Amino acid sequence: MVTLVLAVDRDNDLGRKTGIRSPVIGRESNLEAAQQLGLADPEESDTNTMFAAVRIYDQLLKDDVKVEVVTICGDVRVGTRSDMKIANTLDQVIAQTHATRAVLVSDGAEDRELEPIIRSRLRIDSTRQIVVQQSRPIEDTLYTIIHKMEDPKIQRKFILPVALAAFVWGLLALMGKSEIAGGAILLTLGGYMLVKVAGWEDEIRNFYHDLLSGTSERVSLNAYIIAALLLIVGVARGLDAMQEVASSGMLAMVLGFMSIEGVLPMLLTGLLIIELGRTIDTYLQDGSFNPAIVTFFFTVTSLGLIVAGFVEIVNDIFVRDDFISTKVQYVL
Repeated sequence: MVTLVLAVDRDNDLGRKTGIRSPVIGRESNLEAAQQLGLADPEESDTNTMFAAVRIYDQLLKDDVKVEVVTICGDVRVGTRSDMKIANTLDQVIAQTHATRAVLVSDGAEDRELEPIIRSRLRIDSTRQIVVQQSRPIEDTLYTIIHKMEDPKIQRKFILPVALAAFVWGLLALMGKSEIAGGAILLTLGGYMLVKVAGWEDEIRNFYHDLLSGTSERVSLNAYIIAALLLIVGVARGLDAMQEVASSGMLAMVLGFMSIEGVLPMLLTGLLIIELGRTIDTYLQDGSFNPAIVTFFFTVTSLGLIVAGFVEIVNDIFVRDDFISTKVQYVL
């Protein structure tokens, strides 16, 4: 039974920096390759991995173990392409050496992901992680961050809000309205968090699907288009309202955007038009009228009045500093 001392270079630093092709088989070949890599890039950790593999090879050889040392490399595009290349190379090495066992030598968290691929072909008797002093925390932390950023769930939770903030800031800067960017970003992030907390993601996704596919629901499609145009107008009104009160601070800008002079009327009207379009579609397809639309109209109108009143009260207390209790009674 032959044991492979297997050094793994998942991102092919050896090939990129020295031109040496994988696999590198044998003690002398690995020593020469490690020296060339060390000369090409003295800070490259894969050099230490290859030296460590040779050292383990020498130790096993002293113990009369039938052993061979091999370095296999992947691809600079780490992922499926790289892993498939390593799997194919490993199959070639196994066919050439008739190995059945392996000692896996790697230099970080990224290479450890290859263990299931190797284990499916060889019995792994031992794993060694070679760490240059002070490099492991940096490498592992960096890899963990990059790996997590590729997770769609993490992207939606963390990267999307940052992207929205950057987009809003850049758009307003191009429009010459950077003075209201702070308030606009708060509104955007607040709306995003509201959608997440209220669980409206599916509704928004369905809305987007209907907007693109809207062949059978023609009335709804027209309603969506009208609502989108109203929302654009509302956002423009809101930005103008924010600019008018920019000198009064961030809170005044946010309240101005949400006020009756801002986006609120157009937003509510758009919601009512969308629901009306859906109701008409249902009636045309099934011949049935959904009375829930009446409740929806009253609910949306009531919420709009509540929001408008809340904005006015907060404005009086914290911005204008002229709070009068009779105004609260009037709003209520």
